[in-house]
Amino acid sequence: MKKDDFAEYLIKEDLKPTTINNHIRNLAKYKNIDMFDLEIEDMNIVLTLKEADINNSQKLTIGSTMSKYLQYLDKPNNNIIEFIKSINDELKKKYNKRNKEAKYQYTKKDILKQTNKFYKDKEYKSYVVSYLVYYFNVRNTDLNITICKSKKLAKNEKQNYLILRKNSVIYHRNDYKTSGTYGSKFHEIKAKKFIDSIKQLIKDDECTKLFDTFSNSTNMVKQFTPFGLKTSDIVKIVLAEDNTLHKASKISKNRGTALETLEQSYNLKV
Repeated sequence: MKKDDFAEYLIKEDLKPTTINNHIRNLAKYKNIDMFDLEIEDMNIVLTLKEADINNSQKLTIGSTMSKYLQYLDKPNNNIIEFIKSINDELKKKYNKRNKEAKYQYTKKDILKQTNKFYKDKEYKSYVVSYLVYYFNVRNTDLNITICKSKKLAKNEKQNYLILRKNSVIYHRNDYKTSGTYGSKFHEIKAKKFIDSIKQLIKDDECTKLFDTFSNSTNMVKQFTPFGLKTSDIVKIVLAEDNTLHKASKISKNRGTALETLEQSYNLKV
């Protein structure tokens, strides 16, 4: 296999750079230890995966890479696809059970108290990030934001914006995980502390980035959330205390997440 040829194929498949790098790394890694004969039929790969002394998450990762590689070779991969589906189902059941039984160190009250403390301490970026995560249930990507003083400056249809107005801020999301399904999202925020925080962050600039860079977004965002919590953890805490269909529907709409996903991957019980 020529790594560059396979990478070019993955690029044409319109995969994200991180996904492409993972496939390249996985294939090189398992080829080196002779775990697979890369020219065998996909049923034999499935049998090898089933017998391998690795956990289901690893099997899922390897299976996905091998499926893509067989596609690249124009070879059948139906058995691997079915195997991946079965592993996904097992993992969903496992995570679903774990999330529903999870106990959390912090409460909604703790998160709100710390968010307000950020504002009191003039930690305006932390306040803005925490506010958006708590009230709009956003993921990391949604926080890759440009703050602008007027709508006419927010021209890039592939970016996220916070647009300052006289008595409110418009939160305009174009770039988030499920934007292809749900399209652009708009929210008008009238909270005085939030508006003041945006004014403090933008100051004399026409536009400014909320984050200077956005690599390793999980670790970056955690630096500005209450208690260093991940965005998904905050959603789980909110659902743990308000496990109603009304709250779940609101989170589903805000986050761009199907109710089924909230039930399977978070801790929705209704």
